Amino acid sequence: MFTINRFVPFFVVVLLTSSYANAQFSCWLGAGVNKSLGKHLALEGAYEYRLKNTNEFDKSNIDFKFTQNWIKGLETFVRYRNSIENNKFSGLNAQIYAYSNRVSLGLDLSILRILDISKRVKFNWTISQQFDNNQFTRNSSILRNKVTFKHDIKDFFLSPFISMEHFYGWNRDIIYTEDDVIISSGTNAIRYFLGTDIEINKIQKISASFGFRESFLKNKSTYIFRINYKISL
Repeated sequence: MFTINRFVPFFVVVLLTSSYANAQFSCWLGAGVNKSLGKHLALEGAYEYRLKNTNEFDKSNIDFKFTQNWIKGLETFVRYRNSIENNKFSGLNAQIYAYSNRVSLGLDLSILRILDISKRVKFNWTISQQFDNNQFTRNSSILRNKVTFKHDIKDFFLSPFISMEHFYGWNRDIIYTEDDVIISSGTNAIRYFLGTDIEINKIQKISASFGFRESFLKNKSTYIFRINYKISL
């Protein structure tokens, strides 16, 4: 029987020992609504506002996701995200904000549901390919793999979860030589989250989590506190 408490100690160690002198803190606040379009289709819209150190604007995202369920435990999705963030090159182009657009195509496998092992414990593998079009930086193509464990505790309002996600950039770095331009691929980042869903009622919940992201090429680490309100219609 899969239980989430078997994996919590590992993630706690990762989150608490992954402390670096240059680690930043980020706070993500969001709200979303999910609308069922029938037995197999769903549409989701969400907004998220991200802060640096709880008081400095970092980024805001508007996100739309269309999902189709094919069989029990197997879903595909298309996702679009529009973002506004502080322009890191404002000293060069005098623009305060930078805009970006993202399109993602993905597959979500709920392994325990497919095997009909457990209804309350979820073990999901989500794989997606995202394409980012950025205003002042080069465009990116990233393959994301995410594993999530979640336990819906019977007759209790909390559903704890843990997740780990790997970001692989197909065009992570560009190297210019005298004779050629070399595009190299590799791991962009790894991100962890430990948290819980808090059930308000049958259609509303709040998701609260603490995470850590390590970006390899930029040599940047970030602690993340994330809270989202969700409603299903």
